[in-house]
Amino acid sequence: MDSKYIEMMLDPPNYGEMKQFSAKGIGKNKETGEMVIIYLKVDPSLEIVEDIKWQTNGCGTTIVSGGLFSQEYKGKSLKEGLDFTNAVFEKIKDNPPADAACGEVVARAFIAAVKDYEARKKGEEREFIEYVTLSCPPGEVNDRDISQKT
Repeated sequence: MDSKYIEMMLDPPNYGEMKQFSAKGIGKNKETGEMVIIYLKVDPSLEIVEDIKWQTNGCGTTIVSGGLFSQEYKGKSLKEGLDFTNAVFEKIKDNPPADAACGEVVARAFIAAVKDYEARKKGEEREFIEYVTLSCPPGEVNDRDISQKT
């Protein structure tokens, strides 16, 4: 494994909880219980992601995916983030099932956060959860506490 990814697993960028957020979304894998929570701080006039934080109870692949995704989304418009996410869905289909599902759970959390942002603009508040559609073999996720870093 590339040392850059090992470093990212040990100290994932943008990891943690955000207390004051514009949107929050959850990506979840029903098969494994793995989940990702993404918090966004969005500039309302430009709809640009000013800040992003995320947490997971997932495996190393999910941690690396979360770090990479969060770096990609920061500074982008919500539309650019959704376009990136859709491009990722096309690319991860060819990955091994566990890796594909780990990447998808992060992307699903971002989609849920965008839906939450749109609902909040209309004055609605409810939890948005998007579920993984790719299969991940059971036992691929560790029992990491979502409130903990590595």
